[in-house]
Order: sequence, then structure tokens, then C-alpha cells
Amino acid sequence: MSANSISNTAFSALQNAQAGVELTSQNVNGQTVAGYTRRRLDAGTDRVLSNTAPALGPGVSVSGFSRDWSALLQQQRVNQAGVTAYHGAVADGLAALDSAAADPTLALDTPVNNFFASLATLARSPGNAPALAAVKAQGTALLSAAQQFQDGLATVQSNARSQLASGVAQLNSIGSELALINRDIATGHAAGGPGPNPAELDRRDALLLQAGGLVGGDLGLNPDGQAYVFVDGQPLVNGDAAGQLQATPQSPEATAPLTLAMRFGVPGREPPPVSVVLRASALQGSIGGQLVLAADPSLVLQPGGEPVPKLAAFTDLFAAAAGQTPAGASQLTRALAALGAFNAKKNPVAADSAPLDAELGQLAAQSNNTDPVLGGNALQGGLLDSWRAFQGQLGAQVSVQLSRKSASAAVETRLSNDFQSQSGVNLDEEAANLMRYQQAYSAASKLLQTNATLLDGLLAVVGR
Repeated sequence: MSANSISNTAFSALQNAQAGVELTSQNVNGQTVAGYTRRRLDAGTDRVLSNTAPALGPGVSVSGFSRDWSALLQQQRVNQAGVTAYHGAVADGLAALDSAAADPTLALDTPVNNFFASLATLARSPGNAPALAAVKAQGTALLSAAQQFQDGLATVQSNARSQLASGVAQLNSIGSELALINRDIATGHAAGGPGPNPAELDRRDALLLQAGGLVGGDLGLNPDGQAYVFVDGQPLVNGDAAGQLQATPQSPEATAPLTLAMRFGVPGREPPPVSVVLRASALQGSIGGQLVLAADPSLVLQPGGEPVPKLAAFTDLFAAAAGQTPAGASQLTRALAALGAFNAKKNPVAADSAPLDAELGQLAAQSNNTDPVLGGNALQGGLLDSWRAFQGQLGAQVSVQLSRKSASAAVETRLSNDFQSQSGVNLDEEAANLMRYQQAYSAASKLLQTNATLLDGLLAVVGR
């Protein structure tokens, strides 16, 4: 090997070691940055110019660096994030209501029993004014107790609507940013350049992970590295184009069901914007869970959307608290609905109490009936059974959602740990690399010094 070859090989090694030290420093600094992916050197053997001794030493040169990254683990993390977030959103939304239902001081058992006890007293003394007043007072207490759970469901719905609006806005922002990154990736490939820098790719992956947690669905990376996000088969992000999600109520009422649609196109440009309605059942992520709760939280208590017969008496009590009489309502529901409507009047007059007194009188008379279906004991037992069914159904659904969230989160944690072990920065490993690059730098420096000494000696001999 010629002196020139030795010199070039040593110089190449020196440059490589210096690049390694700089890259190690970048990894150490980057490990505190969320979403940072460990970088590694890309090296190749210097090109040999002929079949004889090379004009340059055939050393290893650094051609650049790339991310130490697993596409498979990243995709699995993105997919799992949607499952975890969906069950978490539903469980968190119902948790406060479940706690209230489990609180003995808020239970309906006492109000129900007190109301039927007052009915029994009125049945023994029909037309007795104090007994009738007691029935009204105990009935009002029962309706108030039911109303607090109706209000609880309304709060769940209101909170879900607010969180849904926030989630949709966040997803739209993510979609717009991903579309810009896709454009940079396409531009880099078209120009024959190296493409986007690793920091931009880190950002792309972090955005995809956030999008997975928000909406789940079909999202990932194309072979050229561009991100895509499809929701219910509709492209939220496809290339450098981004759609916009919109959540709108189906009617002006505050509790009207929400419709989630995908909007394409730009106002004022051809073709005009169009909207495609998405199926709520096709959505995952926190947005999917919030959409279910925002539409009607009580549907969560009815698997498959089918009414649960045992809940009928309790849901009728909700209607009665609002002064409404459901079709085919029992005498109990009709009387309580009349009481609810009376209590809602701002300035009731004597004439308003006559229909109410008649309904309560009929209910009191029925309370003495021993009929196993229509009797007072049957009505009281049916209402208590329905209340317990509500407690059980609510608790079961929260437990199921929490269990699924826990199981999914465990898988997500394992995937994240696997991803970090491959793509994250390990300070011990970086310290070992730094020592290796420093030793290589020192060795290359000594080789250059030795080569220079030999050349000096040769020149001295030749000059004599």
C-alpha cells in the first residue's frame, strides 16, 4: 500500500470517527425530545478506480445517516392507540355517573320506599289533605333523585360533545400538517434529493400516532414514506390533500344526535366542496367513543342499541321527572308525570292541582291492590328492580370498557417498549459508541502522524 493510500485511508477514518462523535452527541441531546428516533451512520467502501492498486485507499466513508426505525412496530403502535383511546373515552365518560349510582346516599331505594309508604297512608285515608301533601312531597323527592341521574347523563353527553369538538379540531390540524409533510417528501423524491430530514420524519410519525389515538381507522405509510389517514373509507389525508371533519347536530335541539362528516374541497374553487357522512360504528379512537356518548349516553347501557326491558321503569321515571308521559305508561308513571308537570309550573292555581290529585288518588287506590302485575307491591318492586338494573348495567359497561382499555394499553405499552428498545436512545450504548469513535479517531491520528514521520524520513534520505 502506497504512502498516499495510507494517508487517504487514515484521513477517511478520521472523518468517520468525527462524524460518529457528532452523531452520538446528537443522539444524546435528542433523547430528551419526544418522538426522537435514534440516528445511525450510513457508511460505504470507497470506490476502487482500477484493477491495480487503488489511487485512494479503499477505506470506509460516511455517506450520511438515517433513523434506526421499525416501520412494523410503528404501524402496530398507531393501530393499538385507537383501540385504547376508544375504550378509555367511553369508560372515562361514564365513570362519574357510575360513582354516583354506587353512592348509597344517592341511591333511589329510600325515595322509592318512602313514596310508596306515603301512598299506603293515603290509601287508608282517601281524601286526607295531609296524607295527599305527604304523597306529593315524597313523589317530588323521588323525581328529584331520578333527575340527578338524568342530569348526570346530560352532563356526560355535554362533556362528550365538547371533547368531540376539540378532538375533531385537533385531527383536522394534524391532517393539514401531514399533508404538508407529504408534499415535502414528494418534492424531495422528485428532485432526486435525499428527501425530508429525519426530524420531519419523526414529526410525521408522532402525528400519525396522535391521529391513531383520535380516530383509529386505516392509517399508516405508503411505500414512498407519505402518510395516509382514511376514516370509514374516506381519505382525511391522501398525498398533499387533506379533508376536514365536521361534527354537526341533526337538529337545533341541544341534545340532538350528532352527525360526523368528511368535507372535501376548498370554498370558492372548482369543484365545489362536498360532504360525506361517516358511520359512527366505523370510528375508533377517542373521537369514536365521544361520538357514541355525545349522541346518547344511555345507548351505552343498551348493547347493540336494543332496549333493555328491565330498564323501562327507570327510563320512564326519567320522562316523568321532565313532566312527560311515555306511550303505554303505567298508572305510576302517569301520576309521577302529572306531579312533574305540576312542579314545573311557575304559578300553579287550584285548578291545576285537581288532575294531579285525581291521578295520585287512583295510584293510592291501586297501591292496595294485591295484583302481581298492577298492585302496589308489584309497582314498587318493579321500580326498584329497574333501578338496580340501571346500576348493574352501568357498572358492567364501565367495567367492560376499563378492562378492554387496560388490556389494549398493556399491548400498547409492550409495543412502545419494543419500539423504544430498537429506535430509542440508550445512553449506555451511546457512551460505548462515543468511546469507540474516540479510539478510532486517536488511532487514525496516530496513523497520519506515523505516515508523516515516514515521509519526512524518506525525503531526508532522498535529499542527501
